[in-house]
Amino acid sequence: MGEILQTVRHYLVPFPWEHAIEILIIYLIIYTFLRFMEGTRGEGILKGIALLILTVPILVTIIADRFDVLDRLLVIVKFFGAAAIPVLVIIVQPELRRALVRLGQTRIFGMFLGGETEGMVDQIVKAAFRMSRRKIGALIAIEREVGLQNYVERGTVLDARVSSEILCTIFFPGSDLHDGAVIIQKERIAAAGCLFPLSENPDLGSVLGTRHRAAVGITDESDAIVVVVSEETGVVSFVHRGRMERPLNVDELRRLLLEYYAQLEGNEETATSTPEKQTTEVAGGK
Repeated sequence: MGEILQTVRHYLVPFPWEHAIEILIIYLIIYTFLRFMEGTRGEGILKGIALLILTVPILVTIIADRFDVLDRLLVIVKFFGAAAIPVLVIIVQPELRRALVRLGQTRIFGMFLGGETEGMVDQIVKAAFRMSRRKIGALIAIEREVGLQNYVERGTVLDARVSSEILCTIFFPGSDLHDGAVIIQKERIAAAGCLFPLSENPDLGSVLGTRHRAAVGITDESDAIVVVVSEETGVVSFVHRGRMERPLNVDELRRLLLEYYAQLEGNEETATSTPEKQTTEVAGGK
């Protein structure tokens, strides 16, 4: 009896920390994989495959290495496990491709790649000047650090990919949402038809309409950046912290959006280095 207890104590008590770490890492990998696959057609099948192909072989390997047993079963598991990986990739290829696209769109990768942010900025610039040529009014607010969720909840929630086509459709005259503002959160169109507080700043003058006053009003209350397209003149404006810069061309608007949103070098200093010019444009622009 004493020998049996000593044997059990030898195998079970000194459980190596590396095994616990390996199991934790495996669990995190499987959990992350299933989270990215969530909502796909093969989600249910993927859970079974992940359990069968990933969990069982790994557990058998750990037990075999720890207790020096199941040698023949270990050989079989390793053989079929290696063969099953290509089969798994083929079966879930559409879902895997979709998951990789979603992974590339996450903010943690966007900080290193910058492609998603630049793509969003290009779509906003394209939409702004397309509407400018047609003299279609627009008000687009981009959330930064200070949340705009209370305004999102009062509008029409969309959660759509940012594209020039969607933005132009929203602000097309006759649309139920064209009079309000569009709010962009985390590179997505969160809502449309949102109402912002109007600025009471007397320096705005009487020539600037409701959209421009709403743009200044929301930037007075938050650190959001706003793009405004005048319905009367087609002039494109950029507003931040209550300051408006106008008129802008394509390159100027793109630079300002990247500087303030993507946090490129010299963002705050460059964009606020000419306050006198901005104040003049706010008071006397059309």
